[in-house]
Amino acid sequence: MAQGIITRRVAGLLALGAAAPAMAQGDATRILATFPPGAALDGVARLLADGAARGTGAGDRPRGTVVVDNRAGANGNIAAGLLARAAPDGRTLLLAIDTTFSLNPHLYANPGFDPAVDVEPVAIAGTFPVALLVHPSAGITDLAALARAARARPLLYASAGSGSPGHLAMEFLRAALGLPPAAFEHVPFRGNAEAMTSLLAGQVSAGFIAVAGGADFVRDGRLRALAVSGPRRMEMLPDTPTVAESGHPAFDVRFAFVLMAPRGVPEEVRRDWAGLVAAVLAQPATRARLAAWGVEPDAGGPAEAAAWIASAGERWGKVARDTGMRVG
Repeated sequence: MAQGIITRRVAGLLALGAAAPAMAQGDATRILATFPPGAALDGVARLLADGAARGTGAGDRPRGTVVVDNRAGANGNIAAGLLARAAPDGRTLLLAIDTTFSLNPHLYANPGFDPAVDVEPVAIAGTFPVALLVHPSAGITDLAALARAARARPLLYASAGSGSPGHLAMEFLRAALGLPPAAFEHVPFRGNAEAMTSLLAGQVSAGFIAVAGGADFVRDGRLRALAVSGPRRMEMLPDTPTVAESGHPAFDVRFAFVLMAPRGVPEEVRRDWAGLVAAVLAQPATRARLAAWGVEPDAGGPAEAAAWIASAGERWGKVARDTGMRVG
């Protein structure tokens, strides 16, 4: 998986960004964001927009007016469709979760764009795992207990929607545990907030949730954290083991924020923005913000972003086929 071999070329990307010519002079650059204001992805988009507009120092220069345009919905398809129809002049970019491009072609009969034809990757702008949370009333204390409960009767779990990171992570875990599809019953909601509300109320037993969304509830005892999906323990949940530590050493499920451009955008624009992303994510203030959102400051250029999407596409395409996951 590209997730395990993501290359950190921050110094090289910084140099490329500093050397590239100015772009979008006299016109605002727009970063389409696939989530509404307040979400971590929106926060990362605004950090990039601010860094681009102000310059990041060390020879880096301002890039003119940069605005964030929130176009949430349809697992990123709405924003990706807008990007696909935009002129490839460097004035329109998109920040999305990689699943918009790695999963949606398998999930939707017609997502409204073709990732292989209409868009191309620019950069990885952070990665994140999800945390497996359970309601205390379920009496589940670890992954072994989760498997036993699911074998006894179908385990209801919440997610932020069909094809969301929590949905994918739980189905991938089910396969890793050797459980049949009927062992878990998916209850999709419209976003993490609704999924969390259902979990807190005990209407469902479990759910993979973005770490920042559940850490406080774990600390106050309203929820129990069984594991995190990435390869490392999270700063927010230092006592919570990874799935790998819990007996499944090959398990590593993370998702990436990917910056994308319309197909045909000049190479110097892609290189410049890759350098900008690396510079912004390298700043201590940015890293502190990302930590508060449960996001790792992983950066990568066009090649790394393309490899991540391709690798994730193989993984999530198989999960979609194996589970019959489909939307429209």
